[in-house]
Amino acid sequence: MPRWKPLPEGTEPSVRQLVAHLRRLKDRSGLTLAALETRTGCSRSSWERYLAGRALPSRRAVETLCELSGTDPVRLLALREVAQTVWDASAAGGENGTAYDDRTAGEGEGEGQGGEREGEGGEGEGGAGEGRPLRHGVGRGVFALAVTAAFAVAALTGTLLGRAAGREATPATRLPLLHCHVRSEEGALYAGYGRTWKRTIGLGYYDEWVAEAECLLSHHGYDTGPVDGLYDIATRDAVRRAQVDGGVVHDGIVGRDTWPVLRREG
Repeated sequence: MPRWKPLPEGTEPSVRQLVAHLRRLKDRSGLTLAALETRTGCSRSSWERYLAGRALPSRRAVETLCELSGTDPVRLLALREVAQTVWDASAAGGENGTAYDDRTAGEGEGEGQGGEREGEGGEGEGGAGEGRPLRHGVGRGVFALAVTAAFAVAALTGTLLGRAAGREATPATRLPLLHCHVRSEEGALYAGYGRTWKRTIGLGYYDEWVAEAECLLSHHGYDTGPVDGLYDIATRDAVRRAQVDGGVVHDGIVGRDTWPVLRREG
C-alpha cells in the first residue's frame, strides 16, 4: 500500500502536526479523495493540497473531516489556528509558500483535477512530524487521558478555557486547562508531564512536553496564558523572558539550553 509523501524540509512544525492529523483522519474515515469531495463540498484538488501541506484547510473542511471520522475537532481546530498564525507571520517576510484556504464548504477553486496525488495509504504515527514516544516520565497515553479528563471537568463546569496563537480562542477551539504539580527532585523541578532536558519544542507544538514547559514557566512567574499543552505566542513570549533572565539565547524555543533554566530551583 503506498505511503504518504513526506512534507518538504522546512515545513513549520504546526503545519506538520496538522497535516499528520488530517492524513490520519482521512485514513480512519476510509474515504477516497473523490469521496471526500462529495461528502465535504471541498474539491478533490483542495484536499490534495491540504494533505500535501501546500494549503491550510478552512475551518469547515477540518470540522467536516472530523465529523466523518468521528473525532472531536477541538484539537485540530486549535492546531489550524496556530498554523495559520505562523504562516501569516512567515508570509509577511516572504518565507513560506504554503497557501491558506478559508473558503467555506461548497466553494470551488477553479482548478483542474490533475493536482499532485497523495498515496491512499496511511502514514505511521511519526510520518508527518509527530513527536517521538517518551523515554521517561509520562507517556502520550497518560497525557491524552489527562487532557480528556480536564476537558470533561471543564465542560461540566462551563469554564472551558484556552488560547490559540496568542489570542483569545473562539468557543469551538478552546482547549482544556491542565493542572500543574511542580515538585523538586534531586535539585531539579518537574511538573509530571515529562523529564526531558534536551527535547526541542517551539511555536505550534501541542503535546506533553509543552505542558511541562508551561507549568515550569508558570512556577517561575512567567505568564504563558492557560496551561493547555499548546505552544502558542503567549508561551513563546514567556520562554523568551525566561531565556533573557537565564542568560541564554532568547529565541523563544525550548531546547537543551533552556530546559536547565526552567528546571532550576529558586
